[in-house]
Amino acid sequence: MALSSIFGGGSPSQQSNLPTSSASSSVKDQLKGQIAQELAVANATELVNKVTENCFEKCLMAPYTSKQDTCVDQCLAKYMRSWNAISQAYVARIQQASANGDI
Repeated sequence: MALSSIFGGGSPSQQSNLPTSSASSSVKDQLKGQIAQELAVANATELVNKVTENCFEKCLMAPYTSKQDTCVDQCLAKYMRSWNAISQAYVARIQQASANGDI
């Protein structure tokens, strides 16, 4: 391989192997989708960790009583309401930024 082809100075036939703008756009879209999925998994993992840390450690003690079920249920409900409100606000903000061309 000649140095000129590394730096884009090769003949047009050698440069035809470079990705087209539509191909690079497709790759970019695939990467965005993959990143979005990974973020969703990370966020769900964080939610489970926080719920476990806060609700179960707060509510579950030995010996077991039925009051602990109520405590866990209420704590989980609070976390889920908060999580949903934050998620909806975040999605709305991202959609607005996307519509404005900021993203």
